[in-house]
Amino acid sequence: MSLVEEVKKKKEFSGLPDSVVERALKESDDDVKESRKLLRKYFGVFLTNRVLKGKGDALSVHVSSKKRDYVEFYSKIFSPRDDSGEPDGIDEVGSVVDLGCGVNGFSYEYLPSEAEYVGVEAASQLVDQMNEFFDENSFNAKAVCLDLFEVDKVLDILKVQRKPRVVFLFQVIDALENMKRNFSKDFISAVMKECEVLVISLPLVSLGGGKKFAVKRKWLMDFLEAEFVVEKDFEMFGERVLIVKNS
Repeated sequence: MSLVEEVKKKKEFSGLPDSVVERALKESDDDVKESRKLLRKYFGVFLTNRVLKGKGDALSVHVSSKKRDYVEFYSKIFSPRDDSGEPDGIDEVGSVVDLGCGVNGFSYEYLPSEAEYVGVEAASQLVDQMNEFFDENSFNAKAVCLDLFEVDKVLDILKVQRKPRVVFLFQVIDALENMKRNFSKDFISAVMKECEVLVISLPLVSLGGGKKFAVKRKWLMDFLEAEFVVEKDFEMFGERVLIVKNS
């Protein structure tokens, strides 16, 4: 049995792409126990038994999404022009590509009605659940199982979506950065070439909601403000949300 197969013997990791597991093994010097610990840090908290078995409303049992009121959350992101004629948020959307979406696809009904949706997620169990949900409701949406480190494949998905393309990166940056330092800067730069708007959310509190983070992520803000235009910056439901466009 290979080390990848050994790691994936655990049910919560069985649906992850081999490339994700291989990266964790490399970071852990081929230590299976440490690899699982690393994967659990970034995936296991989202792949609880209740989520994996599809018990209950996915948005209410998923640790990161249950804190959001999606009506309020999306109305703050997608909003019409104000009295001055300037957009207060994103006022046009053709498609939404949700990178590292977790179970966020289950919030599709709260998105602008004209939006096509593609959720990109590494855990195949979640992808299968979302696609079943989309099919049952005849939604203009789909989920794709993909490792975000396969950047070319991510860009291929973006290239064929309807414009204006809005990309979500909700609570994903920290995980990317911890798996490979400075990867997120290159990733954002590549994604911004194939979309019109990027929406980033960053956690301000721990998943349990009780501990505030002291990390300001100055490196990220300096990068975004130097390379792009941060059109909106607000806090809601324990997250900092940034709406970013090209200069």
